[in-house]
Amino acid sequence: MTRRLVLLGVMACLFASCTAGGPTVPGAQSPSGGTPEPASAAPMSTTVTSWGAILDRAPASFPRYPGAVDASTGSSDPATQSTSTGASVSTVSAWYGRALPPLGYRQTSIGSPAEDGSVIADFDGGSVAPGCRARLTFRPMGSQTFVFALVGAACPTS
Repeated sequence: MTRRLVLLGVMACLFASCTAGGPTVPGAQSPSGGTPEPASAAPMSTTVTSWGAILDRAPASFPRYPGAVDASTGSSDPATQSTSTGASVSTVSAWYGRALPPLGYRQTSIGSPAEDGSVIADFDGGSVAPGCRARLTFRPMGSQTFVFALVGAACPTS
């Protein structure tokens, strides 16, 4: 559905450019001598991790467990999205296992709980974009479950 909307938008822009005297170039003066067209927004920044390149912040389309809040544990490990909630690791990991597939992410693995109770789940978002993938770590800390999401840099940023 998203690809169809993007394609429709591109076709509309191309049609408008052709009927308005040709294509416009961002930052160039318009044919009528008016103000220049604004340059497009900069791409989302990324960070290279041992897992691979990740987006520095989650796209608006990436789900967040209901009621979860932004969180930091003081770790220097980068993450696309870090949140915490009072729900259990099993509840939160199961929720993401249901929330991501309708968005085009297929769960490829979920590990057994580690000694500290953490669970890692991997998702393939290849149907969203070639090379798109995500890794979520669910870590219990006291009465909270922290969710550290790594969203691959190949994933869409909107």
